Parts: sequence; structure tokens; C-alpha cells
Amino acid sequence: MSTSPDSALHILQKLRLNLFTSHSDKALYALLMSQALDKNDIKVESDSLISVATKYYDEKDPVHAGYAWFYKARCANNRGNANIQANALLKAQEFAKKASDYKLLGLVYGDKADMYKTQLNFDNSNCYNKLAYQSFNKIHDYRNSIICLLKVGGDFLYLCRYDSVIVYSIIAEKIAINLKDNILISTIYRNIGTAYAQKKIYNRALFYYRRVPYTHIDIYDSNKCILLANSFLELGRIDSAAYYLREMKEFKEMESYYWQTLYEKQGNPAKALYYAKRVVVVTDSLYKRKLNISFAGLEKKYKYQSLQVSNQNLIIKNKQNNIFLLIALFVFSMGGLVFLILRYKVKNQQLKAQRQLLEHEKKLAEKDKENIKLLEQQLKMQKIILSNVDQYRNQSVKRPSILAESMGNISPVLNQTFHEELIASMDIEYNEISKRLKGNFPELTNHDILVCCLLMANFNTGMIATILDVRIESINKHRYRLRTKLCLHNSDNLVEYLRNF
Repeated sequence: MSTSPDSALHILQKLRLNLFTSHSDKALYALLMSQALDKNDIKVESDSLISVATKYYDEKDPVHAGYAWFYKARCANNRGNANIQANALLKAQEFAKKASDYKLLGLVYGDKADMYKTQLNFDNSNCYNKLAYQSFNKIHDYRNSIICLLKVGGDFLYLCRYDSVIVYSIIAEKIAINLKDNILISTIYRNIGTAYAQKKIYNRALFYYRRVPYTHIDIYDSNKCILLANSFLELGRIDSAAYYLREMKEFKEMESYYWQTLYEKQGNPAKALYYAKRVVVVTDSLYKRKLNISFAGLEKKYKYQSLQVSNQNLIIKNKQNNIFLLIALFVFSMGGLVFLILRYKVKNQQLKAQRQLLEHEKKLAEKDKENIKLLEQQLKMQKIILSNVDQYRNQSVKRPSILAESMGNISPVLNQTFHEELIASMDIEYNEISKRLKGNFPELTNHDILVCCLLMANFNTGMIATILDVRIESINKHRYRLRTKLCLHNSDNLVEYLRNF
């Protein structure tokens, strides 16, 4: 793109925007194509292509965004829309500063200078050309630096500040010597010579005009001949002026004027009159062209006056936007303050709820302590009951005859107490076995439940007969009826069944 923009354009023209699917690829293609067209001096008025890039690139990629808005400004300039051009250059300048891209910044300043120059506002044009030079000089872009210095000199030439023209042109000369670019060097020496000619120091003007190298481009070389011929005429050196007038290949409409002047100074009125008539014809055609240019200039002036009004409106709009932004920030800050207050209240409520929860947990812990005490008391009672049952069982094992005698002497109330303690102990050990048996087998009687508990407490048939004061055969029959009520098979063990129930 930088060395062979025509090749870049040829490659890009083989592609089409609709071939790309991602937005990033489309934006990059639009930017590169706009850049290639601009570098090949193809003026594009429509901004439909570059708008693809300006819509995609933003602050996240300030470099591409800056160049996109710069080429959008170029499109606006090509179609004569100064308002859009000015706005696009402002955006390009913002992105260039954010990205610290001094090349882009220099290009933007240069286009701004050109806008002011077309308005004949040479002071502002001069200011922006200096800014452009500073930007290019920071990145050692010597070619663009020289061009900016020449444009600064051109502004001073319009302002009739010829010494400043010479100073900036000499600075440009020092940089251009190393580049060996004949066109740039030619322009530099012509600027210096013109400044001396305007100061009527024609010998110095000739010195620099003679140093202008031949470029083998007719328009540049003919311009050198005109400048030399004019200086020689001012010094009265007619032969030298005639020599350079004959060397001219371009600007034939200006040649007649110089020949007329030459023959007048030479004292040849016939030839002077001949060329004077040709000057009248040329002047008439130039006058018509000047009229057309003047009307165009008036139209441009009117457009730029409209631009100034638009710029003022834009400034007012920007101020309004700033006010709206401040209001929005104030509203946002107030909203944030309200949010913080509400959040503070919510946190206070949460802390209050946590305190209540802690108090509730303390109460629950106290209740748990009370329950533990009650449970410990119950366990003590259960141990006492179990120890009583074990005592009865041990006595029945060791001394059945004594137990029978003692059971016969125990009152019915005490005997009933023993039965209740026995059932309670079995309920503790086997998870409410008496209630579960009664619930699953309603036909079981309280006597059946008591026998089941005696069996589960490891009392054998003889012990049970002694405790219940019945015969052993009755206990066997009772066991058979229990098996029937519990729906047991012959192979099922009654005691194991009850313990596993």
C-alpha cells in the first residue's frame, strides 16, 4: 500500500465486499479499498464503502477508527460537503491522539490546513501546517515533513512575509538533500527564488532559479524557464531572457506577454505590437476563465460561510451535549447514592435478622440442653428398669423354686409393676416393639404381648410358666397360638422373628 498503491488497488479490486462474512473482515476491506483509491488519486464522492469501517471501528481500535474517519472526510471533500468533512476530521483527530498515531495526526492537520486555505484564511492554514510538520517530524517522515514546510512557506508567501518563506524553505532544503527527490528540491528553490524576486533582489532570485534541477517534466521545467526569463527581464538582460523563453514548452498563453515586454525593452515596437495583440486575445480568454473561477470562488465562499454557521451550531450542540452529560452524571450519581442508602438499609435489616436468628439459635441450644438433661434422666430410668429385669431373670435362672414361692407371695400390684417394667424395657431396646406388634397384629392380646416380651428378654419356657403361674404345657400351647397369629412357618424361629421385627 505504501510503496505500490496501484498494485494494492489491483489486488483489492479482484475481491468484493460481499465475499466476506465477518464484520471485522468487511470493515478492514472497506478501509483498505478506500485507502488504495485515495493513494491512486481516484476521487470517491460516496462514503457508503468507508461507512462500513466507521460503523465497526470504535475506541477499542483507535488506529483503524481514525483512518476510517479520515478517509470519510476525504470523500466528503470530494463531493464538496465541508460540514461532514469538518466533523469527520474532528473524530479522526480524536482517535489519532488517543492512539498516539502521529502520521494520522499529521494527515488530519494537513487536510484542516487545506480547508482553511480554500477559505483564504492563511493564518489558520499556516498554524495547522506547522502542527502537521511537527507530527511528521516526530516519526521521521521526512518527505511529508518537507511538503508541510513548503505549504507553510506558501502560506507566508500569500501573507507577504517573504523572510519567513526563505527560512522555512531553507529548513526544507536541509532535509530534502538526503532524499534526492528532484521535484521536492525544485519546488524548494523556486519558492526561495520567488521570495527574493518579490523582494526585488533578482540576483539572489536567479541564484536559486538556476539551482532548480531539470525534472524532464515539461510543466516543471517550463516554469523554471518563465521564472528565469522574468528575472533576466527585470535585470535588463534581454538575450538571456530570450533564450529561456525559447526553451518553454508549456504556458504558451503567458509567453506572448514576456515577448512583448522583451521587445519593448529592446526597442522593437513592431514585434512588441504583434505580441501585444496576442496578449489581448490571451488576456480575454484568461479574463473569461477568471470570471468563471471568481463565480466558483463566490460559491465556495458562500459554502464556507455556511460551514462557519454549521460549526457554530455544532459548538452549541456540543455544549448542549456536555450539559446533558453533566445532568446524566448528576442523575446517575444521585441514583448511586440512593442505591447505597437502600443497600445500607438492607444490610441493617440483614444484620437485625441475623441477630434474631442468633437469639433463636441460643434459645434452641438452651432447649436442647434441657432435652439432653431430660434424656439423661430417661436413660437413668431405663437403666434402672433394665437392671430390674435382669435381676428378675437372674433370680429365675438361679433359684426358680424360690422365685415361684416369692412370686406367689408378691401382691398383684407389684406383679403388674414388673410386667409393665418388662414391656417398657423391651420397648426401649427394640424400638416400641409392643406398639408395633399391636398395630400390625390387632388380634394379639395384652397377655400375648407380655409373653412376647418375656421371650425377647431371654426367659425360657419354665421361667415364663413360673412368672405367669401357669403350667409349662400352657406356655407351649400359648407359643403355638402366637406363631399362628404372627403367621410364622414351621421353620421360623419365634424369638428371632420378634427381635428382628
